[in-house]
Formats: sequence, structure tokens, C-alpha cells
Amino acid sequence: MSSSELQDIKILGIPLNYIIAAFLAVSPITSYADQTFYVWRRKSSEGFSLDTCALLIAVSSLRIFYWTGRDLELPIVLQSASMLFVQLIYLKLALMYMPAVWRRSKSLESEFIPFRRPLRFWQWRSDWKFYLAIAIFMVFFGVLTIVLRGFDTYFGIIARIAVALEAVLPLPQLILNYTRHSLSGFRFTLLFAWVSGDLVKTVFYYIDDQEYYYKIGGTIQTLLDFAILAQYIYYWRQKRAALRLEQEEQELSADVESIGAPSLYNSDAHSINSRLDSFADEADDDIHSELIPKKPTTSNN
Repeated sequence: MSSSELQDIKILGIPLNYIIAAFLAVSPITSYADQTFYVWRRKSSEGFSLDTCALLIAVSSLRIFYWTGRDLELPIVLQSASMLFVQLIYLKLALMYMPAVWRRSKSLESEFIPFRRPLRFWQWRSDWKFYLAIAIFMVFFGVLTIVLRGFDTYFGIIARIAVALEAVLPLPQLILNYTRHSLSGFRFTLLFAWVSGDLVKTVFYYIDDQEYYYKIGGTIQTLLDFAILAQYIYYWRQKRAALRLEQEEQELSADVESIGAPSLYNSDAHSINSRLDSFADEADDDIHSELIPKKPTTSNN
């Protein structure tokens, strides 16, 4: 289905392609607003994978580079531009409130970094290295785009690279959740935005009859989103079960204290000791009476 055909489909008098374009353009802002505010309020970015930021910055940049030399649908261009802007802001905030254990403690680092990469790529403790890596990436592909502007093969390659990276966007978060056995720090609003946004985007790829690799990449990304949703439900149920067990233990402890079990124990022990003491006194009297003979009684005649 082409863009002209999408214009013929209207919802409340608005062409469908306009609705999809507007949704995709504002989705990065609306989806990451709550996550950004949550990090700022907690003063900690724990729970969100910085690898996701790297992938989103790379994908958005490659699509913009592609658009400078070849035609690209306006909704995808708008989404890429807004996503690049949002991710640069979020990366700054995430690095500012990076967990202190990441920067200082090597023994607890594995909780936040599942595995060590060569040259510690994108796992640095210094903020400027992240920005330097982004600058090098931008300059490298910017120069390539200018030099190879007349080669369709180059634009085909970067288009496929962008789709491949986008397809695995949820994967770092999926691995981090599994490593931490928790989704704390990762907002459900963002997860909902991922699922709904990627689902709409993938549907757009199919109805707009995009290239096959767009369809495959969008399908894989949506499936990974649903895998994270399954994680959320699983760990949420585990947390509820743990809280319920803890509450039951507290109630049981309160019931034991309410019946005065310690005082009953102490009173019973005191009673038993008193009875043992009385038995011992009676036994001593019996032994004393047997060992000391009684004086014979004399009669006065």
C-alpha cells in the first residue's frame, strides 16, 4: 500500500498516513519522558541498559544519513530525528546519575555490566569517552555519505545496518533484566511505549510495502519487546509472592507475641523449679530423719 493509498484511508477526517507520521514523530518524546523524569527523581539510572542508548543513537543517525542521499518515508525521518535528540539528552542524564558502584567498585560491577567487552567499549567510567565515541561515529559516516553519495550500494548497506541494529534494540535490556532478575528502574510506561510503538511501526512497514528486511527487522524487534513484557510479568509475580510470604511471616510473629508465649514459658518454668525445690526439701527431711535415731522414750514408774 503506497502513501497515496494511505491518504484515502481517514480516521475522523484525518488521513491515516498523517496519523502514523504524527505518532511516530512524537513517540520518542512521549515514551522516554516518564523514564527520564524517573531517573532524575531517583538520582540513579540503574535498571536501564546504556547499550540501548548506543543502538538508538546509531540507528537514528544512520537513517538520517540515508535520508540525505536517498528517499525515506517522512514518518521514519521524523522519528529518527526526535529519537536522536531524546537519546542524547537521556544519555547525559544517565551518565550523570550512573550508579556509583559502576564507577568505583569492581567486585559489584557485574551486576550492572553482564560481561566485559574489548577495550571496555561503552562500559567506560569516564563520560567524555561516550561523547567521543558518538562524535567519531558521526564524523566517520558523515564523511562516507559525502564521498559515496553517488553509490546506491553504500546507501543499501547503511539501510540494512540500521535495520539490523534496530531489530536487536531490546536485546541488551532483555539481558540486563535476566542478569539482575528484576526490572526495577525500567519503567512500565517505557515498555508499553516500546511494544505499542514497534508494533505500529512494523504494521506500517507491511501496509506501506517496505523492503523485506524492514519487515523482518520490525517483526524481530516486536517479538523481543514481548519477551521483555513476559519478563516483567514473571518478575512482578515473583516479587508479589515474596512480599506475600514476608507479610505472612510478620503476621505469624505478631500472633505469637500476642498470645504471650514467652511469659507462659517463663511462668511454667518458675512453677516447675518451685515444685522441684519442694520435692528436694521433703527428700532431705526424710533422709535426715532416717540417719538420726530417735531418743527412746522412758516411762516413770
